[in-house]
Amino acid sequence: MELNKSVSNPMLVGAMQLIKADGKEPDPAHQKMFMEELDKAVLLAPVEMTEGEEEGKAMVRFPILTGGDGKQFFVLFTDNAALESSQKSESGKAIPESFSEKTAAVRFLEMARVLLSKGPDGQDNPVFGIVINPFMENIIIPKTAVQGMVLKKGQEAAKAREDKKD
Repeated sequence: MELNKSVSNPMLVGAMQLIKADGKEPDPAHQKMFMEELDKAVLLAPVEMTEGEEEGKAMVRFPILTGGDGKQFFVLFTDNAALESSQKSESGKAIPESFSEKTAAVRFLEMARVLLSKGPDGQDNPVFGIVINPFMENIIIPKTAVQGMVLKKGQEAAKAREDKKD
């Protein structure tokens, strides 16, 4: 995990803008493009670092953004410009300043694993989903959709392994 890396995903941003322009009924071609670009992208996730119990080990925690309706989200940014813009939203809404202090370069599936993992107490993660570029494109991917995406990715990988054996 690389900290405070500069990333850019212009094709993903373009796909997100197409989906937003589609309104409540996104074009399936735009959704497919978004999924393909999301799979390829390296994104920025806010992180908090704390000293671990073992010397020299740091613990990474992904802070949670709570929406007005009480739903909780892990946050991802498509690029450094989106991260910067989230601090000075024209709507008056902005992410907490601490979210921009440290970021980690991650892939979507890495954050999906965090979202879908159980807590230390064995309970399901209470986070509702992942939000990409909050207060801007504000693409929300609920946990159920993330589960479907991970399952589909696993099935594709299994099929590729099977095809390789033949």
